[in-house]
Amino acid sequence: MALTKDVQRLTGLHRYWGSRKTRIFNIFAQFAFSLLSSVSFAQASREEVAACPVVAPSMGIFSGDTVYKNSIIAIEDDKERHQIDLSLYVPLGDKCKKTSFAKYSLEGGDPNVDSLFFIALNGEANVFAIVHWDVNSRGAGTFGKYYQIYAYAPDHHGGLMENETVVNSNEMTGMDGYQDGVQMSFAYKNAGAIRNFYKCGAAFCK
Repeated sequence: MALTKDVQRLTGLHRYWGSRKTRIFNIFAQFAFSLLSSVSFAQASREEVAACPVVAPSMGIFSGDTVYKNSIIAIEDDKERHQIDLSLYVPLGDKCKKTSFAKYSLEGGDPNVDSLFFIALNGEANVFAIVHWDVNSRGAGTFGKYYQIYAYAPDHHGGLMENETVVNSNEMTGMDGYQDGVQMSFAYKNAGAIRNFYKCGAAFCK
């Protein structure tokens, strides 16, 4: 797959997987699915003024009060581009300042945001997202779901930036299914499991 400008803009996840190409090459070289191409940008898109959405968790629109007072965080599915954005809305008069702080793109399969929730790390609220892509290369004995857990912390500009310590953690990524014919299980597919990990297992937790 040819490198694009998007590839050059990848955050810590790119560097993390790039340093481990030999370990994952046999998995991803057998089918057109590669997280090395594009996943999540620390500051993914321009700011704009937009109407403030109404909180509706069933529609993927959540209160962001835990991070910024009166803010809203939305999961926005761009089906035409096979892309999902995470956007932060902060009140600005009768409108909101909208900043898309993460993008998850087509990687062999469409991205899926399974859950969005908050965990305090070092006393600072982080937005966590559980994201998976379906993998189907049965001829190579590799199929199931590929998971990546993302976290975003407040920056110094009233936005959100990728928490590389979480994203680069070995425990926060993996296959759930079969890899080269060997059954694999990913332990952190829900918010409860991730909360327990950061309560008990991670040295940099609160």
